[in-house]
Amino acid sequence: MPCLQGQGGWDICNDVIWSNNDVPKMQKFLSLQMRGQEGSFDKNTALLNLQHEADKGMSSDSFIKNRKQLTHGDKRRKLLLEAVERTLLSAQPDRLIKNSLILKGNKLTIKTEKKTQTFNLEEFEKIHVLGWGKASGRMAEQIERILPVEGGAVNILKGTHFKTNKITLHPAEHPIAGKGSLQGTRRILEYAESIGKEDLVICLLSGGGSAMLSLPCEGVELEEKQRVVDALMRAGADIKELNTVRKHLSNVKGGRLAQKLYPATVVNLILSDVVGDPLDVISSGPTVPDHSTFHDAKKVLMKYNLWDSSKACRVIEEGIRGLREETPKNGRTFKKVHSFIIGSNRTALLAAAQFLKLRGVKHTTISNIHGDATEVGRMFAGLLRKGKSFVAGGETTVKVTGNGVGGRNQEVALSCAIEIEGADAVFTSFGTDGIDGNSPAAGAIVDGSTISNARKQKLNPAEFQKNNDSYNFFKKIGGCIITGATGTNVNDVMIGISKKR
Repeated sequence: MPCLQGQGGWDICNDVIWSNNDVPKMQKFLSLQMRGQEGSFDKNTALLNLQHEADKGMSSDSFIKNRKQLTHGDKRRKLLLEAVERTLLSAQPDRLIKNSLILKGNKLTIKTEKKTQTFNLEEFEKIHVLGWGKASGRMAEQIERILPVEGGAVNILKGTHFKTNKITLHPAEHPIAGKGSLQGTRRILEYAESIGKEDLVICLLSGGGSAMLSLPCEGVELEEKQRVVDALMRAGADIKELNTVRKHLSNVKGGRLAQKLYPATVVNLILSDVVGDPLDVISSGPTVPDHSTFHDAKKVLMKYNLWDSSKACRVIEEGIRGLREETPKNGRTFKKVHSFIIGSNRTALLAAAQFLKLRGVKHTTISNIHGDATEVGRMFAGLLRKGKSFVAGGETTVKVTGNGVGGRNQEVALSCAIEIEGADAVFTSFGTDGIDGNSPAAGAIVDGSTISNARKQKLNPAEFQKNNDSYNFFKKIGGCIITGATGTNVNDVMIGISKKR
């Protein structure tokens, strides 16, 4: 299990995936790693220090609207909330684009952690911008500041506001595609028709794009697709499963938009909200080869007992029988497509890790967290009870059986709170997009006194948990983290600080 040690007794464990059955194994592994031993200086430490230098002088209190009400006079709760601010700041799309794109004369260099490539802009007649996702608004604003853009069409999150001069912005719904998503997608396709073969297309992709770039295939109405997607979400399907079905009920997802842009040169600037950063899953991969099939889509629907005689299932069955064209896999369509991940969950974790390190908190950083939200919360509680502090990232799932208000991060936090009752520890789980499930909160913050305080108010945590009503629980006891839409989305972050620092 690869683990890169840094200075001061903190570790970064890359690509560690824990299933719900791995909790004892995980706790044992982390106990071995969290001994505070001095490690050698590595590239991760260098990256974190550079990030810290870049952040100097910038405000760190602009995200959490109810921050003062959440501290409860506790220094560690205050520290945890400061870590949340630092994390959100690091994932802002305008700063990520600014740090990744370098324009010198007519040479555009795009530099990320894993890839660097230079484009000669003299080789292109025009530069166009297309985009979709929760971060697309800020990305579009920053692109206009850097490049001589001819024009473009970008779908932004409904209810948010941005200003561009040449790029047309259109509001789109999330998490379920709506009429705005359809109208905006049609505008993008109309704009795509004006793009020439010698043009450069900058595509801005970010989390939420699957709902915000939506055009159902022939034979499926919007309402039908909404029903299927909602049913999968409520059943607890993960993002890969969800997007496998979406791609095979769409006219733009799964590489189909790339087909419409060919033979223009396409540059994808991606803000990843998916564990492991698979290009074909982020925003359902409209401009990259698709690795899933109609057969895979059917398997997902059967797994969650959603395979029936509906129009959506008939379309997928027609695809299996060869009556509908499969999503493009590889070939000439993608020869002039270049993809760059300019930010991801790792970006946020590095920022949180650096912040805690500078505050003297010894901890482990764990990536690729996934699984049932309640079980993950219990797992984190086990670590905190053993005196372990940590930064973690990923995405959990919730099987919705109640009719309450909440989201996966608040479910994780409530589960953790129940298990750490009486312990000297604080914990938070939050979505970097600022929107957790069907609630107005980004997540929640808890400590060892959360449950006892709830009981004093005659609240039964188990009842709220059973009804998937975590938001109303935290609203009553003062634990909801309220940010509103943050303008970014790099998945979820969980941070825990125990007494042993």
